[in-house]
Amino acid sequence: MKALTGKHWLALGILTACTASQGMSFIISKAALFFQASLVPDESSWFLGAINLAPRFLIGVLALITIYGPSVLRLTRSEWKQAVIMGLCSFGGCMFQIDGLQRTSGSVAAFFTLFYVVLIPIWAALLTRRWPRWPVWLAVGLITLGLGLLAELSLDDLRLGRGETELLIGAGFFSFMLFAINLPGFAGNRSSRTGAGMFLIEVVLFVILAMATRSSEIGFSAPLTSPQWWGWVLVITASATIGPFLLILHWQRFVSVTEAGMLYGLTPVFTLLTGLFLPAILMRLTGVFYENEIITATALTGGFLVITANVVMQLFHISTPKVSPI
Repeated sequence: MKALTGKHWLALGILTACTASQGMSFIISKAALFFQASLVPDESSWFLGAINLAPRFLIGVLALITIYGPSVLRLTRSEWKQAVIMGLCSFGGCMFQIDGLQRTSGSVAAFFTLFYVVLIPIWAALLTRRWPRWPVWLAVGLITLGLGLLAELSLDDLRLGRGETELLIGAGFFSFMLFAINLPGFAGNRSSRTGAGMFLIEVVLFVILAMATRSSEIGFSAPLTSPQWWGWVLVITASATIGPFLLILHWQRFVSVTEAGMLYGLTPVFTLLTGLFLPAILMRLTGVFYENEIITATALTGGFLVITANVVMQLFHISTPKVSPI
């Protein structure tokens, strides 16, 4: 087993911090959707999701232009190719996730959405035509069991109806989006420009979706004229969109994509931890009714298994090139 480089450990630390931020953002996003639904109670979840996501990516584009200048939108052919792949995968994953969430329970949705952790080593095996080593499958087994326990899933819940199928398809899109970051052909791409291109593509797609699914003019006017709604958008953009994603786009290249997928599997652990206290704080600040989560022994065991899966990946790690598909 070769020694891990300092940059590898730094990348792991930064990606873990991004995962923690995104785990916390799930709590904030849920509160924001509660508030948004109170503004436009007659709109569909498709519209609510689109109108919530479009401004986040627009702010992301504007922030990158402010930091790097207009040249950040001058992408090379390779950068546009990566941006298009990731933008379409993110949009497709969000669409299937939004509809699937309406057709199954929250625990089942959480489990199937994170199924991309299992799909990533499968993409790697198909691309390299090389079967992953046994520690990878041990880690995959541990994290799958851990995620099931975190979601407090029962065997009776594991049926494959329309909602579950849509969530699995969404997980497939998300897994390939993350996988595209480590593709060797994109090794020289600049993360700021690729991110700007991806954000711009998603703005266009979510605006089209919002316009196609709105039921009345108030669907746009009520949230867009609400200072509180914009406050929610800015907080979520900072915690889950601009910062974390741009860091992921740059630093994921220094770890294997399977390691990265395992780290992202920690998201519900951080969501559970912040859910113990953050909802009550948000309720006091905004008036949105939102109760704190309660941790159970089952969820605690699940979190331990997810962490153990990540430890296994590092204990049996063999150094990989700077950009590697597995």
